[in-house]
Amino acid sequence: MDNIQAGTDVVFERLLAARREQVVALQKAQAEELADIEARGQGRLADLKKSLPKELAAYLARAEEAEPKATAAAAKDSEAVAARLAEADPAESTALQLVLGNGPAAAAVGWLSPYYGTLHGSDGSVYWQGYNPGNINASCYANGGGSGIFGTGAASFSVYMDWWFTFRAPENRNYSHQVYVPFNGFYIVRADDGWFDSKEAKVNISLTARGYQYNYKPAGSANVLSVGNDNINVNDRFDGWRTMYYADLLGADQAYLLVSARLYVYARGGGSTAQLDFSTGNANYLGVPLVYVS
Repeated sequence: MDNIQAGTDVVFERLLAARREQVVALQKAQAEELADIEARGQGRLADLKKSLPKELAAYLARAEEAEPKATAAAAKDSEAVAARLAEADPAESTALQLVLGNGPAAAAVGWLSPYYGTLHGSDGSVYWQGYNPGNINASCYANGGGSGIFGTGAASFSVYMDWWFTFRAPENRNYSHQVYVPFNGFYIVRADDGWFDSKEAKVNISLTARGYQYNYKPAGSANVLSVGNDNINVNDRFDGWRTMYYADLLGADQAYLLVSARLYVYARGGGSTAQLDFSTGNANYLGVPLVYVS
């Protein structure tokens, strides 16, 4: 961590800039994919409406007219559910306490806390960045619209929370990294798929770790939450420590590790909603992760 906060670590500054470019590219690709699906879907939907018998065309028109009311009702219900979950007590987790008392083994680096963090949104924003990140407020939601047929009326959003770690490897060898990330929040997933529409909602949280020393190391990833379906109405808290394992080959020199949590939500069709909330209320946040290097 030599002179990093003094702004003299050129390597880290380059890593930070490269990561920002990568996230911007991911954001752009996600937006372009959604726009392409919407444009092609609307064309196919227009062709379908022209070919439908009058009775079915009239049914589809009535269903589309009813969508705003269904969407408003779903939003009101989601607000009530969110208020209840936000006030619920977080579930206690002892997963980290089982190992936190262990000191570094011989030749191990030991416990690391993040020295820098960045919270990116898939609208191109940087919501927060800085040294010594503490608890982070992060949330995202998506509300669908229309019938959802051919992928139309879909919305999605991603939030990326990056934590950077650094340490000096004491010798040339393979190093193991046990990554621990604390979550305190909740999710809401709702979609009511009918016989003549196509609705879906889903949420996903994944962790990624990638080392750097002279060059980028292969990345590792783990999915820690995946909930979704076309007919679904579930909500629950998501609390406790989530872990993943990562390993890379390092020399006796300064090394870097990026740990990133991606929050992703997707909803298609009127009344469909997907929410991940680690922000509302004092008890909901992304906590400070820890990494044990050995």
